[in-house]
Amino acid sequence: MKLKEALHKYETMKEKSENEIIRIAEKHTKNAKVIISKILKYLEELNKKEISKNVDPRLAKIVKMERETYIRALQNMLEKIQDIKDIEKILPEISRLHIAHGRHLLLVFEKDVYRINALLKDLSNEYTAYLSALKTLQFPEIETKRLLKEIENLRKHIDEQELLLKQFIESLHNLEVEKEQLEKLPEFSILKENEEKLKREILSRELSARSKLSKLQKPIKRMRLPDKHANEFLKNSGYALEHPQAFLEVLEKVEGKLDKKYKKTSEWAKRNIVKEAQTIKELKEELTNVERKLAHFKSKEESIQKALEELKQKIKQREEKIKVLKEELQNLEKKLKESISELERIVGDKIDVDP
Repeated sequence: MKLKEALHKYETMKEKSENEIIRIAEKHTKNAKVIISKILKYLEELNKKEISKNVDPRLAKIVKMERETYIRALQNMLEKIQDIKDIEKILPEISRLHIAHGRHLLLVFEKDVYRINALLKDLSNEYTAYLSALKTLQFPEIETKRLLKEIENLRKHIDEQELLLKQFIESLHNLEVEKEQLEKLPEFSILKENEEKLKREILSRELSARSKLSKLQKPIKRMRLPDKHANEFLKNSGYALEHPQAFLEVLEKVEGKLDKKYKKTSEWAKRNIVKEAQTIKELKEELTNVERKLAHFKSKEESIQKALEELKQKIKQREEKIKVLKEELQNLEKKLKESISELERIVGDKIDVDP
């Protein structure tokens, strides 16, 4: 049997069952109303009966009050019953009523109370019979249709997400190609090489010069010169490269006081410091010029790299979302399989789920 045919058969069977349930409910409601009418009639009779003069006056007073409460409460409860299903809510209230207000009443109006109780029992039995009939008629609810729709919608959603993922991956590939092409541009490559070369040379020259110059810090410090340029040099040997002439003036002041082991360094500084400082300055100017030209390429490269990182994050998030959706799909498909098994049991035939 095809799934569509099985679902149609299920709906037909369910509709038939629901109609039968309505018929059964109407039947038992009618029976219950007949019983209720009798109870109400007996309550009226009970209400009109005189209390025997043989009854102790104190008991008679209690019974009179109890009867009024009992009859009024029971009438109110029974009037609430409009349908057989309403009895379920009323029965516990009736039981409590008998415990609270029926004890003394039973002593004086035993036959009347027993007659009403017998009808109340009939009412309870009528409800029990209704429930018993209902058990054989109640139709199990299946979620096959809803699950099929949910699975269809979820598959469409997964397809949409996978299409977006594919587009993100294509965009990522295009950006990687664009970045690679940018990095391969001759001008960009040459400028980067020059930048690295200049940085290395500047660093090498500065380290070499400062290494030599730093040897003079110790003796100059011992001399305690009241000279601001000397003090700046003591803080940072690189000061001599930034202000070579000022440093040479400091050397002139201390040269005669220097120990022999520092003379060689002092002579090197006098011969080379100006030229070395100028060379480093020129190299730095050249580096600034190269960096200015590189700025456009680097800005473009950084923009591409930023876009790449954002796309990678989006791809990761999309992959995680698709994974969750597929797990949800598996869960729904499992529920559908169980639902179809239940449907097979109901319709009494094997179901072919293929379109």
